[in-house]
Amino acid sequence: MEKVDLTAKWIWCEDNKRKNDFVLFRKEFELEQLPLSAAAYIGVDSRYWLNINGRSVVKEGGLLRESMPGCGYVDEVDIAPYLKKGKNRIEILAWFYGVGGRNNVNSGSAGLIFQCDAIGIYSDSSFVCQRHPAYYTPEDSQSSYLYGGGNVGFDNNKRLGKFYSAAEYPNVWGEQYKRPVPFFRYGRPRKYNNKLPYGMWYIVQFEAEGKKGEKLRVYSDRYSVNGGPGDEKNVYKNYFHEFILKEGNNKLSTIYPVFGEEIIFSKEVKNVKYIETGYDCDITADFHSSDKLLNILVKKAARTLYVCMRDNFMDCPDRERGQWVGDLSVQVPQVYYLLSDSAGLLVKKAIYDFINLRKGDVLVGNVPGENFMELPGHTLNAISEYGIIAGYINYWGDNSVIEDCFVPVIRYLQLYEMGENGLIAHRDGGWNWFDHSFNQDIPVMENAWYYSSLKFARRMADIIGDESYNAFLEERIKSIRKNFNPSFWKGSYYASGEIIDDRANALAVLAGLCPQQYYEPVRDVLIKVFNSSIYMENYVLTALCEMGYKEDAYRRMMSRYYNLAVNQNSTLWEDFFVLGTKNHAWSGAPATIAYKYFKDSAK
Repeated sequence: MEKVDLTAKWIWCEDNKRKNDFVLFRKEFELEQLPLSAAAYIGVDSRYWLNINGRSVVKEGGLLRESMPGCGYVDEVDIAPYLKKGKNRIEILAWFYGVGGRNNVNSGSAGLIFQCDAIGIYSDSSFVCQRHPAYYTPEDSQSSYLYGGGNVGFDNNKRLGKFYSAAEYPNVWGEQYKRPVPFFRYGRPRKYNNKLPYGMWYIVQFEAEGKKGEKLRVYSDRYSVNGGPGDEKNVYKNYFHEFILKEGNNKLSTIYPVFGEEIIFSKEVKNVKYIETGYDCDITADFHSSDKLLNILVKKAARTLYVCMRDNFMDCPDRERGQWVGDLSVQVPQVYYLLSDSAGLLVKKAIYDFINLRKGDVLVGNVPGENFMELPGHTLNAISEYGIIAGYINYWGDNSVIEDCFVPVIRYLQLYEMGENGLIAHRDGGWNWFDHSFNQDIPVMENAWYYSSLKFARRMADIIGDESYNAFLEERIKSIRKNFNPSFWKGSYYASGEIIDDRANALAVLAGLCPQQYYEPVRDVLIKVFNSSIYMENYVLTALCEMGYKEDAYRRMMSRYYNLAVNQNSTLWEDFFVLGTKNHAWSGAPATIAYKYFKDSAK
């Protein structure tokens, strides 16, 4: 990551502790000569919109904290094309969330910093500002605690008032690093006809006739979302926009994008248009086969993946927005197969989130965010041969991350103790979670993930030429390889007890601990046992394919995913039994399997 040293002041209105706070900043200045380029650096907690001389420059700026612990990001924008000789005006509308979640960390203080050396403009008390009088927090505003932000109200009767000198604040936002991913993409306004063409992030423009003081709310069809399996009775609320109308015709627009497939209004409106927004990459998937349902699954997987990308990869855009590294490990191959090259930048950012935001030697499973915890099952997945770091190296060929990842991975592996049986002792972490389904054989899965992580760490050591930890790695690799089969092989399946688990048997194969002579009985497990959730199904299908049983993988996949293929949603549900959110990151395994194993077979 590239650190940016700024000399400008952090500014806001008086009292920068208010939640859901909107402040408008202005700076007017004269230019005698126009620069060929003018790099401006803009940092904010939490979002901003930049206009220069009445032209929109940044439609949604700011990247959610953190870049490093206690630090943030700054955007770099060339503003030269928007400048003119003579009088110029910069306007920045900034929004401070004031709350954190699983995708962001609240600094506790609102602040904006702006610096453009080329024209000598630096944020300080020469900037004027006012708390935007039209924005407010609606009553009964109870959006989910799981991500930052909140419901937004706009009173169309209010007009801008007097500007005052901005207040300068000491830096409590830490160091600033250059935004490592592109600005979000915004399309053109399109006419809305009762339903969006597919699930998307959007803002909406519309008109409404009203009486002065009348309220109108705008929702997404994903406003209320049930929890996942085991939590399906709980309901989590998304954002809504509320407007207080003026007398007569009101021309209105939501300011912050929400996710959904429909737009819902609390009263009759007219001339509705939507603007799609998302991560700046293209869906490039071109998979075609004679199986129409398989084609549909790949298409839905691509849409599911794309809408789970913004500041970070997320499990679901409507309920949590957490960057769970187990989910992400399932996503990474899909990113390579389904999206254009710029999507790889978000993978790289996610790796640095994972590494830089670790807690001591603990690599936690969902950062950036305040509600983090260690899930050993997720972390071991992420640092294994099938995880996010290995996936990035394998698919994008970029070994540059290894120098920063290697030692943190080693130190995490060293947190595990070896048992008397020559295998690793169980580690609970913050949440003893390997899958949300039933009949889990955690000892087998944990040792298989750990063994695969040791092997990948050994590979990283070879790439960077660091032999410091070879003895540790080789000793543990040898011990687990020696004791895994004697401890867990039961003659026709792997198990640590009475449970026969498809996931555990699949991971034994993928870790390289299952010898080829055991493939046939393991195959029998993987075509008859269905314990895995939609998350771990990725590894069951991959194991079948890696053993050479592609037809079995195809049959299992099409059977288990049938309900998700034939329903009317444009994205894939969280669960095989249509529970939880209708759009979940870990559900896209069919795309990886189709591209990696079926693409050339004319299935």
